[in-house]
Amino acid sequence: MNGSTSTSTGRAAAAASAFRTLMCALCGFVYDESEGLPDEGIAPGTRWADVPDDWACPDCGAGKAEFDVVDL
Repeated sequence: MNGSTSTSTGRAAAAASAFRTLMCALCGFVYDESEGLPDEGIAPGTRWADVPDDWACPDCGAGKAEFDVVDL
């Protein structure tokens, strides 16, 4: 096995495990998976897919469908 294959695999695994940041398209509220929202009962490290489907943006009440992945 050559070194480039294991390096590529390592990068892919790191990207797959990286936390994402999502922003509400309506008001700009930011949800960071690494930080969660402890005040809302969402623990740090909670992936967006694991946030309850009925959760709403604490600033404007928008649903999860209004959030987009962003690079900050």
